[in-house]
Amino acid sequence: MSVVLHARTGALFVAFAAFLVLEPASATEAPVQRDAHALLGADAKGDNWTVAPIVASDGFVRIYSLDTPYGTFQVSSQRRLDERLHELRALQTLEKMSRTKVLVDAVAKAGLAPLRFGRDLVLDPVGTAGNLVNGVGNMFDSAVTTVSDTGSRRDPLFNNLVGITKAERDLAVTLGVDPYSDFLPLRNGLRSVARVMAAGDISVSAALSAIPGGAGIAVSASSTASALNSSVYSKTSDEIAAEVTKKLAALGVEQATIQMFVGNHVYTPADQFAVADALEKLGADNSEAFVSRSAAAADADVAKLYRYRAELLAKESSRLGSIKSFTVVSGALLNRNADGELLAVFPFDDVTWTDRVSGSLTRVSAEIAKTGEAKSPVLAATGTMSEMAETELKKLGWTLVPLNMSSP
Repeated sequence: MSVVLHARTGALFVAFAAFLVLEPASATEAPVQRDAHALLGADAKGDNWTVAPIVASDGFVRIYSLDTPYGTFQVSSQRRLDERLHELRALQTLEKMSRTKVLVDAVAKAGLAPLRFGRDLVLDPVGTAGNLVNGVGNMFDSAVTTVSDTGSRRDPLFNNLVGITKAERDLAVTLGVDPYSDFLPLRNGLRSVARVMAAGDISVSAALSAIPGGAGIAVSASSTASALNSSVYSKTSDEIAAEVTKKLAALGVEQATIQMFVGNHVYTPADQFAVADALEKLGADNSEAFVSRSAAAADADVAKLYRYRAELLAKESSRLGSIKSFTVVSGALLNRNADGELLAVFPFDDVTWTDRVSGSLTRVSAEIAKTGEAKSPVLAATGTMSEMAETELKKLGWTLVPLNMSSP
């Protein structure tokens, strides 16, 4: 595995487990590598994407390489890939719309430049050399970042969200995507098509119906827009921020922490609302601890993983004995249920007993043992687990509970 991949996946490890790299157990294994076609089937290749044949892993989540007409992107985690592919389908629909007579005539009448899509339109404002919106970056290599560090790590890509128009939001909702998406090609496409529609007074339904053979896209169960109430997307980013602030304040989160979370633009406004909404549904004590760590996310992939974890906690709370609080053990943010059981709940893809995974889980297990817990701690996670990982975790005293991989 390349040094670059190690650097990018390091932040995912810290964001999920918040452990330092420690001494591994005597026996470990290499991260699993999977065949893209075996995992994805027909989704391994689409009209405007190709997934690299070998899917890497950091021991917790899958790392996909995605080649598109707009550049090559690294995508971290299965759910993140599912969302990205849906965005690419939406982008293809936007391209089809741009070629219809209705929009071409509107462009000519308004004296606008012809709509263009492609790699040449994708700028790289943060110098990421082809990994504009996805890389985990060189951060969190040795310690957990604090909230106070967040501001210096914001990606310039997200600094102008307030300019998104109602037409863009309406178009995004119809296509089932986040209008504030971190995927720059989609953002450019939404903005360009919405501008022409506004100039020609063309409705979304009229623009879609003009596509020969139909739009070829539908809002899927896993799409961002269907995962949240579509009314969220009818609001401006400032209105969403106000809703997020209200929800988190009601949970007892400190105002300074809320401000850092809302002000961290590696999250889209929709992602921030999803985190706050999930935490509100969970209603757990010490939500401050979760929001504080979430506010320190320095990359869009890490931000997404905090969102996925918050949603997973809310979704699985009843099954796991009613989650009541967040608690920190050896640097790891865990939970307790109504019976006082210690829970580690994470949206993983493939857990393998790598040096890193072994060292981190061995340490937190030792710290839990020192506390004299009355019951075995529970590791509840989505995805698969290698035979070695399962065996070693049981030796360390964990009760393992598999969770469903599907989106909340």
